[in-house]
Amino acid sequence: MNSYFLSFAWGICILVSLIGWGGAVNRILFPQYRVDWGQRAAWGIAWSVIFGGLLNVTWTISQATILIYICLGALYGIIDAWANKTSIADDLNRLINAFKQNIFLAIGTFIAFLLTAVQYSGSVYWYDFNHHDDYHAYFVFPHKMLQIGSLGSDPFSERRLVSALGGQSFLNTFSLSVLDERSLYLIDPGCALVVMIGLIIGYCQQKEISKSSTLLVVFGFLLISREYTNITGILISVCLFLSLFRVFEWDNLKATNIHSNAAIVALLAAAICALKTTFIPACIILFTCSYFFYILGSQTKHKAIYEFCLASILMAVFILPWSISMYQSSGTLLYPILGKGFHGSVYGGSVKIPSSEIFRYPAIRLKLYAILAILYVPTILGIRFFIVGLRKKKIVREATLSIGLSAVTGAAIVVFSTGGSDVNRYSYPLLVVLSLIFILVFMENIEQKMSNFDLKKIHLIGAVFLLSLLLAIASDGYTKSGQYNKYLENVARGLKNVPLVTLDEREKYSKILDSVPEGEIVLTRLDKPFLMNFKKHTIWIADYPGGASLPPGMPSFKGEEALADYLVSKSIRYVAYSYANEANFPRKSLEGRLTISPQIPFWLRNQALNTFEFQESLQKLGETRKRIYDDGENFVIDLSSNKNKQ
Repeated sequence: MNSYFLSFAWGICILVSLIGWGGAVNRILFPQYRVDWGQRAAWGIAWSVIFGGLLNVTWTISQATILIYICLGALYGIIDAWANKTSIADDLNRLINAFKQNIFLAIGTFIAFLLTAVQYSGSVYWYDFNHHDDYHAYFVFPHKMLQIGSLGSDPFSERRLVSALGGQSFLNTFSLSVLDERSLYLIDPGCALVVMIGLIIGYCQQKEISKSSTLLVVFGFLLISREYTNITGILISVCLFLSLFRVFEWDNLKATNIHSNAAIVALLAAAICALKTTFIPACIILFTCSYFFYILGSQTKHKAIYEFCLASILMAVFILPWSISMYQSSGTLLYPILGKGFHGSVYGGSVKIPSSEIFRYPAIRLKLYAILAILYVPTILGIRFFIVGLRKKKIVREATLSIGLSAVTGAAIVVFSTGGSDVNRYSYPLLVVLSLIFILVFMENIEQKMSNFDLKKIHLIGAVFLLSLLLAIASDGYTKSGQYNKYLENVARGLKNVPLVTLDEREKYSKILDSVPEGEIVLTRLDKPFLMNFKKHTIWIADYPGGASLPPGMPSFKGEEALADYLVSKSIRYVAYSYANEANFPRKSLEGRLTISPQIPFWLRNQALNTFEFQESLQKLGETRKRIYDDGENFVIDLSSNKNKQ
C-alpha cells in the first residue's frame, strides 16, 4: 500500500507538472509575457483536460502515458523556474522585506500557510466517500481509463451520460497512476486549493493591490466552508473560471494577438465544459457576454468579431474528442444540449427527468429564484452603464460584468433543470467565483481611493483582524461544520495507513470476474464496481438502473423475465449483483425516499423507485438462473440457463 508521505509528495509533483505545462502554453501563445505561477497552473489544468480528451478518444491512456506526461511537465516547470531564478529570488527578497516592515503581515501569512497546509494535508488521503456516486461511477471512470485506455462504452451508466464529458476523471488518473482510491481528493481540493491561492495572489499583484489586502482575501477564501458530496470537481472549476476572468481582465490581451487570445480563451472555456455538465451554462454565458461587450466597445469590430468566431470554433474543436467518446458510449455528443442519447426518459417508461414533477413549495421557491434573476440582470447592467457610466469607464471586455451575469444566470438554469433540488450544491462553485471576484474588484477600487491612508492605521487594522481571526479559530465558529476536524482526522488515519478497501475485498472481486468467460459482456450492480478488472471483459454498470440503457430502453415494472429477455437481446448473458447489501442501496434504510413529500426531491424518489424494482428483479432472476458464482454476498448469474425451462 502507498504511504501517506508518498501521496503528499506526489501531489506536489502534480502541481509542479501543471505549472510546467501551463508555462509551455504561456511560452507558445504569449512568448513576450510571463504570467504568474497561479495562472500557469490553471492553464496547465486546462491543457491537461483537453489533451486528455485526445488520449481518451484514441484509447491511449495508461499508467505509463500519465507518468510520462506528469514527469515531462514537472521537468519543464523546474527548468523554467531555474531559468527565472533571479526573478524568483527578487520576489522572495521583496516579500521578506515586507515581513520585516510589517510584523502583522508576517504573522498573518504564517497563519494562512498553516491553514493551507492543513487543508492540503487533509486532502492527501480521504476516507469519507459517496457510496453511490463515487463507488458506482466517479471511482470507476479513472480506473477504466488507466486499464483500457479510455472511458469506453457504458450505456447503462446514467452518470456517464449526464454528469460530465470526462475531464475531471482524466485529472484523477494523475492520482491513481501511482496511488490508490484514498488519494482521489488529492487533485481537487488538494492541488486546486494551492492553485486558487496562486491565482488570487497573482491577480492582486497584477492590479497592484497591497499585500495586506491580498492576505485578507486569501484568508476569506481559506475560511469558506466546503462540503464535498462526491469527487466531481468543485475547486478545479473555480480555478478555471477565475483564470478565464483574469484572461479577460489582462491588460496584455491586445487585439494584435487575435489568434493567441482566441486560443487561450477557448482552451479554458472548453476545459470548464469538459469538467462537469452543470458548469456549461455559466461558461457559455460568460464567453458570450464578454465577447458581446468586446465587440460592442471595440474600435475595430471586424477584428473583435473574427476573434469571437475563431474562439468559438476552437472551443468546439477542443471539446470534440470528449463529445465523440460520449456519443460512442451514450448516444449523444453533449447531454442534454445536443440530445438526451440513451437516457431512460426518452423511452417513455418509468424514468423521468428531475424537473418532471415539482411540488408547490419548491415551485414557489423556483418562481422566487426566477424573479430575483430577472431583477438581478437589469440591476447589474444599470450599475455598470448608468451609475458607473461610459465616461468613467469605456466598454472593453467587461470581465466583471460578464462573470456577474454568467454566475447567477448559469446557476439559475441549473437549478431549474434539476427541479430546484440541491440548489446549494450546484450553485456553490459559481457563487464562490462571483464572491471572490467581487471582493477582489472591491479591494482594487478601495485601495485606489485610500492610497494616502496612514500606514500605521493599516497596520492597526491588520492587527485587529488577526486578533479577531485567532479568537474565531479558538471558538467553535469554524468547527461546527467539521471542516478542519475532517482534515485532521484524514491526516491521522493517513499516517496510520488505514486502508479504504481490504485485500480480501479486492481478491473477492477478482474471483467474481474469473467466473465469467473472458471477453463476455457483464452487467453489474455491485457495491464496489471500481474494484473490477476492466481489461478482460466488457463491463457495463447500472449505476441508477433504468437511468440510461440501450434502445428501446430497459423494461421496468414488467417482471424479471422481461428484463432477462431484454438483456439477452443486447448480448448481455451475465449479470453480477451484490445481493447481501443490495449494492449499498438497501430498501430497508432508503425506502423513505419513496415518500411523496416536498422535502424529498422528485428525482431521488424516481431513482429509488426504479432501483428497488431492478434489484428485486435481479434477486428473482438469481432464483431461476444458474449462479456461476456466489460468495454469500455477491452472485453472478447466467441468463441463458433458466432452471424453470429445464
